[in-house]
Amino acid sequence: MTWITLRLTVATPLFSYGANQLESGVRVPSLRGAMRFWFRALAGSVVGNDLRLLAELESAVFGSTERSSPVKLRIPKPPAPVKKQLSSGPSGLNYLRGMGLADGADPRSHVEVHRAGFPSAFDLMIRFTGSEEASSLALASLWLTCTYGGLGSRVRRGFGGLRITEVDKPLPGPWTPETLRTPGPEFFEALDHLPTDGPLTGHREQLAALLGDPRRVLDLPLGLQERPSYPVLGLHTRASLRPGGESCIPLLERIGTEWRHFRMDRETTEGRRPGDIRSGDNRYPLGALGLPVVYDKTTSVRVRQGTEELRRASPIWLRPVGTGSKMQLFSFAFLGDFLPPGPRPVLWKDPGAKTELVIEHRDLVKRAERWIFTMREGGTFVRDDAPPRGGRAQPSARRSSR
Repeated sequence: MTWITLRLTVATPLFSYGANQLESGVRVPSLRGAMRFWFRALAGSVVGNDLRLLAELESAVFGSTERSSPVKLRIPKPPAPVKKQLSSGPSGLNYLRGMGLADGADPRSHVEVHRAGFPSAFDLMIRFTGSEEASSLALASLWLTCTYGGLGSRVRRGFGGLRITEVDKPLPGPWTPETLRTPGPEFFEALDHLPTDGPLTGHREQLAALLGDPRRVLDLPLGLQERPSYPVLGLHTRASLRPGGESCIPLLERIGTEWRHFRMDRETTEGRRPGDIRSGDNRYPLGALGLPVVYDKTTSVRVRQGTEELRRASPIWLRPVGTGSKMQLFSFAFLGDFLPPGPRPVLWKDPGAKTELVIEHRDLVKRAERWIFTMREGGTFVRDDAPPRGGRAQPSARRSSR
């Protein structure tokens, strides 16, 4: 098949770091990695926790050490590096960027958006050399990446968003230029979870066709029979679109402020901060929003499996959708297992002083649903009398007047 050209637009500031500081950092391996993540999320809705089968299906589309991928990607002209400051000081935008991209202690702190810049656009060329089913699933993975995910650092916090805006034709399988383009806010408005129908309809049969024996997939029961151990689309997710509309940077600022207050909120922490933890009740629900949690140089909450430290990304994703001055926040959460059986998080205070903690699945569900339901209602976690970052105020969620 000949090369197909797609136009991808950078919808939110993108931080993608490469060895060459004079290049944008938007590279095929990074995009392919994001597509693999979303392929697993889609295929997992069919195969569940059969990780061997999942890996076999993934390698049929994206290749492995033993076979090349039938999907060829090329970025003929990466977006030129753009030097643009996002100055914000100790604010919501800074909070979303995180310690790796901003210093909240310095009111003059800023990040220079080199590499991809914002806004920007680039062409992605794709050539399919395999089956129609593998080609269709590759496009599904790209569609998911641009609809829910993104590229580069801090994607879960709204950065690196991409949109498919122009499409060549013909496309393989059921895809058309209209279905492949990234949808607008009206698509997200009705979602209360991440569905596997709509443009993704037929993925079960497409996955089955990748195997020598399609019955290995087709004979699986419909719907997951157990909680997934990794991020998976379907009913083990929650989602909502916040009403309103504004341009990208003010929206990210608002999201960051809400997220910071949400993490401080007493209903989120249930008072279980390091100074409050006592023997006998070592629950640590805040940890369900991601690990490790670092409080200062001597106090942190971490989880280890043997000698290996496990990192757990937040299950809640924050995704600005739309264009121009009509962008809205789309939030979603993966509600699969947060930690594998066995390892427990540990509170470390000074060398040698440690307390074993407990994070339960209900902690994840409760916090994810509270954020998502509050955002759907147009509510807020922000209190006018809340202290600056680092304070101990514990506001409750309330409905916004906006």
